[in-house]
Amino acid sequence: MFIQFQSHINRLLFFKVMRLVVMLALLANNAISQQIKKDLWTINAIDTANYTPAYLGNGIVGLRSQKSGLSAERVIVNGLYDRSNLGDYVRLINNYNPVNIKIVFNDKKELEFGAKVKNWKQTMKLKEAVLETSYTYGTQIGVKTQMLALRNIPMAAMMIYEFEALEDIEFTVQNAITIPDRSKNQGIYKANLNYGMYSLSTTIKEKIPVMSAAFPTETGNDCVSGANTFFFNGHVPQLNYTKLNNLSQQLAFTVKLKKGEKYSFCMLSAFTHSKFTSDPYNDVVRICSRDYNLGYKHLLENHKAAWAKLWESDIEIEGDDEAQIDTRLALYSLYSSIAKGFELSIPPTGLAETGWGGHIFWDAELWMYPPLLVMQPTFAASMVDFRFNTLAQAKKRAAQFGYQGAMYPWESDLEGNECTPISYKLDMNEHHVTADIAIAAWNYYKVTKDKLWLKQKGFPLIKDIAEFWVSRVGKDENGNYHIKNVVGPDEYFEDVDDDAFTNGVVKVVLDAAVKSAKLLNESINPQWQEVFNKIVVLKHKDGHTLQNAQYTGQRIKQADVNLLAFPLDFITDKSQILKDLQYYEPKIDPNGPSMSYSVLATSYARLGQVDKAYQLFRKAYQPNRKAPFGLISEKPGKSATVFCTGYGGMLQTIIFGFAGMKIGENGLYQKKANLPLHWEKLTLKMSGQEDIVCGPSK
Repeated sequence: MFIQFQSHINRLLFFKVMRLVVMLALLANNAISQQIKKDLWTINAIDTANYTPAYLGNGIVGLRSQKSGLSAERVIVNGLYDRSNLGDYVRLINNYNPVNIKIVFNDKKELEFGAKVKNWKQTMKLKEAVLETSYTYGTQIGVKTQMLALRNIPMAAMMIYEFEALEDIEFTVQNAITIPDRSKNQGIYKANLNYGMYSLSTTIKEKIPVMSAAFPTETGNDCVSGANTFFFNGHVPQLNYTKLNNLSQQLAFTVKLKKGEKYSFCMLSAFTHSKFTSDPYNDVVRICSRDYNLGYKHLLENHKAAWAKLWESDIEIEGDDEAQIDTRLALYSLYSSIAKGFELSIPPTGLAETGWGGHIFWDAELWMYPPLLVMQPTFAASMVDFRFNTLAQAKKRAAQFGYQGAMYPWESDLEGNECTPISYKLDMNEHHVTADIAIAAWNYYKVTKDKLWLKQKGFPLIKDIAEFWVSRVGKDENGNYHIKNVVGPDEYFEDVDDDAFTNGVVKVVLDAAVKSAKLLNESINPQWQEVFNKIVVLKHKDGHTLQNAQYTGQRIKQADVNLLAFPLDFITDKSQILKDLQYYEPKIDPNGPSMSYSVLATSYARLGQVDKAYQLFRKAYQPNRKAPFGLISEKPGKSATVFCTGYGGMLQTIIFGFAGMKIGENGLYQKKANLPLHWEKLTLKMSGQEDIVCGPSK
């Protein structure tokens, strides 16, 4: 009896111990889970194979990283285009890079990234928009750097360097600034290299070293200017300035360290040009001196605070860590590519590359703009204001080709000029961009309900675009309207008639023109309603929407017909949407632009087919991720990275697909969330508004 009782006690103790073990394990797992959540703001790289640079930007300055962490591979400056060697092709400024540090040892050998580098690591901190690099170099020094494009000073970038001596050592830090040769240019601006010690004020004795440079663009009509200054922790070393030649100058200083000692400094790089200021030569020095007396740590903290403000608008995903960090990388890439106050838009690759010249396409309005309209309305306002500011040029362009109203270029520079290379025909007939711009303006009003904005900017845009389309259509003997000789989103088919997306988006624009005119008691052109009623959208005898009058089932470059369901909400019948999805998905070129699959994913999510939606959501970006940071390219193979267009599509799937958000006549609202089954929760955090929380699908 005692033995049985003792055995019972032992079993009770065993189960109590096991329950304690399980509880401790759950607590440990929860702690690990919390740690993982913290890590979902960072991306760590430890392998340099197949290295694709990280991207840091603030909407005006874009930086691409190098493995060494000492310099930027390339700097791109927004707001000004220059000619390239191709003659008729213009690109954002990308031929000036002062973010350039070299370390030269006493034996005259330079620190070179290679076999001597050990324990290399780069960490991309999305929350703070900082890239950290660390490694040891042989037996000589340990290197730590931070690279950032300052959010609080959008015309500046900053590098922070720290070196630790692994042995007694002496080395020289060199910063060279080189400008392109413009000696044959005839213009009002001249090349200039300069170095000076500038007073902070009449009461502060300290002076700041500034090495500046300025040079004209190839046309000579504009000027680019940049400068570097240094912050030193404690003793200021002797600075040695050398003008190397007419195009290059250098500032250098020598560092001596005993084993175990550390040395750190900061370099601030400033940029401006004649599109931003009438005094680029001197304003770049002024940018360097802003808050210099408060120290670089003050600038760094303000940068972090500015990003913290941006991240008040975030997307949180529980249950899919991979999707979470990829989603934040998407938001980060868009946020890094635009700034308040400049009324600029976003090129397809942001400020990470000059793919497509950094021109503004329909990518801005149809792909990047909708998620920003939800998450960062001020950025969306900048994008649509950019189009309003180029409206006058669009009206001249329409007149040039014999049309009424406003006709926007396929590839726009900042003045609204057509920048498509003359060898690339699409600029002549890919006119749907003009309609896409009006849709963006109408959606801005629907979300913000800013009637004054609609009157001053939105309606003038929509009206002139509507006028273009009623002059662009043709009428047949039956009274129906057609749009002939166009290129739709599927660019594999040129000069087709009645492209489905083009005709559909025109109907949406004309409807917006009528509705906005009524809201403002403005006059309505009766042709808007007539063309709206009578323009055709073709259907195949089998029931699917026909892509264009000439289409017979060939492979397509990217989504066209399927855009009518989303984002246009032109086709709303579920059976028709499904029929079009099933017909066109197999026909999309797998090597085409990635964003097609995000459009399909959004429609499938809205139809409640969550598994299919999630499969396409992953297909829209995962094959395009590039090592080591996971930034996506346009296509699965080698192509331009930080594809903001694709990121815009990906975010739209989350916001308008899985979260079920819609933009209706009464603004932004949620219809029905349909989450992937393993997503535990999806939260849209929008600054100043109540969070939208979505639970798992049943």
